[in-house]
Amino acid sequence: MLTRLLTFFFLFSSTLWCDALQQSYTFKNSTIFSTDLTNSCPKRFEILQIPDGKITYRINAQIIAKTYELNGCSLDVGKVRYVNFTKQTALDLSLLKQQLNDVFMASYPSMTIQKIDVFPRGFIETLPLNAKAVFDKDVCDNNHGTFYVLDEGGIRRYFDFTLEATLNVLHSNQKISRKDILSSANTSIKSVSFTQFKGKPLSTLPDQKNRFRRSLRENTPIVDRHLETLPIVLKGSKVSVQVENGSVIVEFIATATQEGALYDIITIEKSDKKRAKAKVIGENRVELQ
Repeated sequence: MLTRLLTFFFLFSSTLWCDALQQSYTFKNSTIFSTDLTNSCPKRFEILQIPDGKITYRINAQIIAKTYELNGCSLDVGKVRYVNFTKQTALDLSLLKQQLNDVFMASYPSMTIQKIDVFPRGFIETLPLNAKAVFDKDVCDNNHGTFYVLDEGGIRRYFDFTLEATLNVLHSNQKISRKDILSSANTSIKSVSFTQFKGKPLSTLPDQKNRFRRSLRENTPIVDRHLETLPIVLKGSKVSVQVENGSVIVEFIATATQEGALYDIITIEKSDKKRAKAKVIGENRVELQ
């Protein structure tokens, strides 16, 4: 009975050792071991043997995952279909890593970067002295991606990268309803691992007043697409109505029956309950049309 329990415990606990498989790795030796890919699995075993003379090698991610499984370890392949191995060179990638660091820090000033890895696609012996990385406009949307560098012959040399970082992000600290105003009362800052966001996450409250476009659950990261600028005239608010009569300007107070941004035409209700059209010319200020 004790033997069965120990066997069950071993089988159960072995699945707890789970790490994420990356799409690209570099290698020095042709024999690839589990410790070359992950650190979580307590066992060291051979994954594959790269044929002699090969400077790049590609293998199905499921084959690697199955090898881990046969050795009592679990591996998260995620969306990785194939894994690329590239032979290490004496190529100095510090300049490219710094450029990646700079572009992410420019986009996320509150980010703390722990590690950046850069992997050339294929064997690259040298690069121009002041190589400049070319990034897609959405490069900062994920913690992994691709960029290229033009070599001295004008040929694009592609690189993959992975990023380990944390980021301070505004979260909802209560249930949010559509059209609620964004404030420090309904949000709080939390540090999270940077992976992928559907939109640009907010690290601070914006200078302009904003409200929510949609309802959110408590503890939801807030991104730019969740928000819209608060109109300068809100429905039901009191507005100062300006009327020009020749050289004389007359003002009176009315109620906005619609919300409006600058220069929008909205409907107002006067004190006698009559309605009229007015153009928004400032915060809670309109001009009778």
